[in-house]
Amino acid sequence: MKTAPHFVAKDGDHPDLLRRNLNTCSWEGMAALPLVFISLPGNFIIAALLTKSFSISEGWYGVIASLPAWSNVLQLALIPLLSRWLAPKALTLVTAWAHLGCWLLFALALPFLTFQNQTLAGLFFLIFFALSSVLAAVVGVSWTSWIQEWIPGRVRGKYFGNRNRLITLGSIVFLLGTGKLLGLFNDSLLGYQILLLGAIGLRGLSILGQHSILSSKKRKQRVERHRWRDYPSILHQAPSLLVFMLFGGLFGFATNMIGPFYSIFMYDLVGMSVAQVSWLIIIASIGGALSFPGWGRLLDKFGNKPVIILSLALWQGPNYLWCIITPDNSWILYGMWAFGGIMSAGYVLGSFNLLLKLMPPQAKTAGVSLYLAITSLSAAIAPILGGAYFTWSTAAGFDPMRTYHISFLIMPTLCLLGCLILFKIHEPSSAKVREVVGAMRSMRQIGALVGLPFLANYTFLRRRKSQVSQPGPTVATADPLPLVHASEANPKTPE
Repeated sequence: MKTAPHFVAKDGDHPDLLRRNLNTCSWEGMAALPLVFISLPGNFIIAALLTKSFSISEGWYGVIASLPAWSNVLQLALIPLLSRWLAPKALTLVTAWAHLGCWLLFALALPFLTFQNQTLAGLFFLIFFALSSVLAAVVGVSWTSWIQEWIPGRVRGKYFGNRNRLITLGSIVFLLGTGKLLGLFNDSLLGYQILLLGAIGLRGLSILGQHSILSSKKRKQRVERHRWRDYPSILHQAPSLLVFMLFGGLFGFATNMIGPFYSIFMYDLVGMSVAQVSWLIIIASIGGALSFPGWGRLLDKFGNKPVIILSLALWQGPNYLWCIITPDNSWILYGMWAFGGIMSAGYVLGSFNLLLKLMPPQAKTAGVSLYLAITSLSAAIAPILGGAYFTWSTAAGFDPMRTYHISFLIMPTLCLLGCLILFKIHEPSSAKVREVVGAMRSMRQIGALVGLPFLANYTFLRRRKSQVSQPGPTVATADPLPLVHASEANPKTPE
């Protein structure tokens, strides 16, 4: 029987079909990236559209930027309900088309949107992004459940490593094109409309590609069930997990309280264009992507906790320079974003792997749900408070430049204080779970703020022990997100 290169047919796999499915999943992931990134309202594109083109206040923008985090909490209740009627693939496709339809209507209506006051504009965009965020959250979770039905565990590590590299390359091309396009149209609504329609068209092709993906396994994996009343016992079994949750909540609060407003500061007070800001994001993205293998080796050698503390401290320390940024010295930002992209990649990767180790092996899905809910709640409240602070300072007549400079003390200070919490965590010597965790969804939203846009569509992995000596992007597992329990697919795989 003819087999696909590098893959061995077994357990009911059809190698030709599997090879075709994997190729389709790669290009559809690249095609989905633009709209996936744009639909996170904390990114620099939506910040410019709402605050520059529609004059949305910081207060309204803070509430809008919090919606993906609220959706992360809401999907915990929606997914079990919707999955009663729809299989993972059907749920993925239905909500993906609904999400695409929302953005298509928005893009077509964009030139005709006129509002008499900020309140009406704020309510409109709040309703739109609330619907978009909920649909995107359901798509993301159901997709990760569906792919485990047809991607064998033995090929996931290598496959998703290659797929992530393609997505990283695609994100850089997308950012370059975005800066050029919006610069060509002088940041007009027409430029944004063309950008949105292009992203929507690519996402449509992506969904059509998903329709063509067929299951290559005869046996589906079972779903891990959990109950809310199980959560206290989970925390009792893993006390360090509770400490890490507290740290994650503090970090999410710190980055989301001020993070969405860095773009507004660069646009309104530093006088930078969307094209200039896109170059900052590109520089950070390249630094983050290139540094992933190096961080993986450091994590292998020294463990996750010390690397997290070091990378977080080195990342946040230079952020105090935001307190002196003016139009005259904005050149400093290029070095800050390059260095920050490298350091933040180490933090993201180390946090992912540490969470894998701390999660109780017998309740990993329930533990992930609890972690995601706690960290998302703090991340949801934070931008609302940040927007209220900036709105209050404007109404009080304070100097905007001074207000922003003072606010920029908050994020690095809280993050550095969070390092003290990390010292209280006991890191096990080896990981105790076999699957990648869905709690990294919160990192996708943070990626829109810290200059790593490819995280918006990034699939985190962990390598098998036999691969630990090889350079690679992670040190954890070959299985994506734990909505489906896959231990029976490869029961002899070492942890």
